Amino acid sequence: MTGQHSADADRGRDERDDRRRRTGVPSRRAFLATGAAVSAASLVGCLGSDSPTTATPDAGGEAAGDGSTPGGTASSTGATVSTAGEPEPPWTTEQLADYVGDGAEVTIYAGTGDSQQWYDLVDVINDEFGTSVEATVFASDGAAVSQRLLQERQAGEDAADVISVASNLRDRIKQKGREEGTAYAKEWFEWGIDENFWFGDALPDKRVLPFLVSGFNGGAGVVLPVSTEIFDEQGLDYPETYNDLFDDQYEGLEVAFSGYVSSGMIGWITRYHAAQTDMGEMEWIRSLMDHFEVVGVNSHSAGMREVGKGNAAMMLYNWPWAAAPFVKNEDLAVEGIFTDPAKRNATEGGLSINREAPHPWVARYFVSAMLEKSVQRRILTDVTDQVPVRTDLDLSDIDIDPYTERRLNANLFPIGFWESAEYSTLGQRAVDTGMFEP
Repeated sequence: MTGQHSADADRGRDERDDRRRRTGVPSRRAFLATGAAVSAASLVGCLGSDSPTTATPDAGGEAAGDGSTPGGTASSTGATVSTAGEPEPPWTTEQLADYVGDGAEVTIYAGTGDSQQWYDLVDVINDEFGTSVEATVFASDGAAVSQRLLQERQAGEDAADVISVASNLRDRIKQKGREEGTAYAKEWFEWGIDENFWFGDALPDKRVLPFLVSGFNGGAGVVLPVSTEIFDEQGLDYPETYNDLFDDQYEGLEVAFSGYVSSGMIGWITRYHAAQTDMGEMEWIRSLMDHFEVVGVNSHSAGMREVGKGNAAMMLYNWPWAAAPFVKNEDLAVEGIFTDPAKRNATEGGLSINREAPHPWVARYFVSAMLEKSVQRRILTDVTDQVPVRTDLDLSDIDIDPYTERRLNANLFPIGFWESAEYSTLGQRAVDTGMFEP
């Protein structure tokens, strides 16, 4: 995937930075990038409490324009507020683009660890729909994003408009189960995404929830990394499914595992593939792990490096977006296999709108525009390290690297938001046995 931006996008960003320098206003991008670090451990304690968060009314019912606070009062830093009436749902991107006006601002909190891709996305959206939205991005890991949201909500100082991959908050919603989790999600996110936007009927089943829509990270959600050096030297077949790994040719191979083992990944690998055999679920995963020698690594990235250097034969799993830079690194001998089928979390790359969003109409516009085909296509060419979620795109004129092409065209096993909790519960049972430790 290329990280190259369009000339118009680069020029627009340079012009905005020039304006900041001329007016003496510090870059908000720099401001958030240097924000204080937060503790993921403290988040677990806070989100683990059953005490409700600050009670707030449902968002979305009051006119806010692009830079307004609820009630229609213009924000001091917002753009010109449209005097027209609010667009009627289901909203189209064109309606929302007209409504937000010029110079609108949006603040994005993303647990993707990379802010550049979000600035790229805003540039693409502006270019496609003739807007001039300016973004502020806080990008870190999902725990840090969740912690920041919690702290701001408790202080009554919500800053986020669009929220993506707040993993600890997302997991807390799942853990509560559908009924309690739904009530908890309503405390945090604007409701009605599945009904208020044009894409409610345009996207596949399970990809849109009342508080969440899948916006990026399409295709397979799991990859099996293997060392091409070891496999080729030993004449090993490249497996097509996890059940292939029970073959004698793979016995005794060294498999790299991070100290953090994803219970969701292990749960799906176990449940789906055990069902294809006459073994029980825990018997299946135990038998598979008894087949290998476990090599401990510090992280999933470190595992990719060890496999790429030939120090381990494979990893049992990794996330395709995390594995991509290593697979594409010509100095490493690692290939990513997408099994048949490959797990796909239907709400991967989720986008939500903060219930207390300072700029709710700009947030709605951003979410709407991101799902448009024209924007999704350009994710492959103009957005750093990202792939689209829509599978109905004509990509025939786009030069896609082989890894990404296989990822997008893999045979998928979709898992809904609430279903995924069941796989995590099973996977955690396996993790707790210690079978993935060296």
